[in-house]
Amino acid sequence: MKLHTVCPASILVIAFAAGVSAQTSPPLKMGLWEHQVTVQMSGMPNGVDSTRTIVKQSCFTPNTWRNSLQQMQSHSNTGGLSCSTSNMQQDVHHVAFDVQCSTAAQPAITTNMHIEMNFDSDESMHGSTTTTMSGPNMPQGMSVNTTIKSKFVNSDCGSLKPDEQKDVAPSGGAPPQ
Repeated sequence: MKLHTVCPASILVIAFAAGVSAQTSPPLKMGLWEHQVTVQMSGMPNGVDSTRTIVKQSCFTPNTWRNSLQQMQSHSNTGGLSCSTSNMQQDVHHVAFDVQCSTAAQPAITTNMHIEMNFDSDESMHGSTTTTMSGPNMPQGMSVNTTIKSKFVNSDCGSLKPDEQKDVAPSGGAPPQ
């Protein structure tokens, strides 16, 4: 498994998909959303720890939510990657669960993730993930801690298509609440 497979955008999609898995419609407004994602990585194979914050926008529609769930289910055990989900806790305002993945390819890598998302209102959510990875190239293990703050921007996504994301330069204003 490459590091980019555990990217913050993927975490959002997985959390959103799980959050609506038992619901007919998501508890959030559909349209343009902005996500501030802060990622702290430690135990990197190169020995350099890092923290970075990215801001992205994405367009959510009822279909993107449904497709995210289907994609998560269909890709969880393909391409040499085997994943399972456990400890699901869910209500209309919160979703939390664990994901364990391992690769069959050599070198084998094991990944454990804990994901929590809180739906503060239909225009705001926040959450966190904790990920640990281990394998022969990471004898000391590696951890990735992510915090996510998302806010609804507009019901019109403009030129941004569903399932697309775009980087947004921080505007100097307050982060999503």
